[in-house]
Amino acid sequence: MLKKFSGVLAITLGLSSCAAYEQGKLIDIEDSNAYVWQKYMNEQEFNQLEVGMSYLDVVNTAKGIGTLQKEGIYIWQDENRLTQAYEIHFQNDQLIEKKVIELRGHSTR
Repeated sequence: MLKKFSGVLAITLGLSSCAAYEQGKLIDIEDSNAYVWQKYMNEQEFNQLEVGMSYLDVVNTAKGIGTLQKEGIYIWQDENRLTQAYEIHFQNDQLIEKKVIELRGHSTR
């Protein structure tokens, strides 16, 4: 019983340290931007995204984290246009769909 518990504990601690490491990488990517608006995505970065990329790959490309809308769906605001954003769908940490969306109304920036 103790052996089983220690195995589960080791797996849990391993997953926790992996999550903390990945969170640290995300923060490092955003901190590398000289300007706040650079954490958003632009059209050129959007066009570089390919099916199968991981969330971390997309964050590296955009130089910023997306806003989680619901499970597996993130939004990145456009760096230049207040009326446009990019919706990226992930499944099992792989990009499965990307699209440009038009925004209407009040900007939150």
